[in-house]
Amino acid sequence: MTGSPPSSNDAEPPLVAWWWRGIYIVLGVLFVGLGIAGAYLPLVPTTPFLLLASYFLTRSWPALDRRVQRIPIFGRYLRDWNEHHGVRREVKWLATAVCLTTAMAGGWLASESLLSQSLLWGLVLIGLIVVWRLPTVR
Repeated sequence: MTGSPPSSNDAEPPLVAWWWRGIYIVLGVLFVGLGIAGAYLPLVPTTPFLLLASYFLTRSWPALDRRVQRIPIFGRYLRDWNEHHGVRREVKWLATAVCLTTAMAGGWLASESLLSQSLLWGLVLIGLIVVWRLPTVR
């Protein structure tokens, strides 16, 4: 059979070697669980865990990765990332609002130490810069 190979954007990454597959599946399922917990717990991040889960599952159990991408709560965001390597503008605004709200609550509850307040707001600033530098999906 002849024909052009699939483009790198359309092809799924190759599966890992069989001896790594079990480890990747365990990590993928663990990160899905942490991502789901993060959707409901205020200080647990959701997105990094789901991106890690997608990374591990795509390379070990693609069918489960596709099922995770169909979960109504966050499947659309994972598909945006996998297909376009970006996030929607409303997601950036939501992330900013949640980040600032959480930081304000943390700053109010934390010690009044200048060092801890500076560290908190420095990390918030870094996080917001990262979020807003991500490509925007239209």
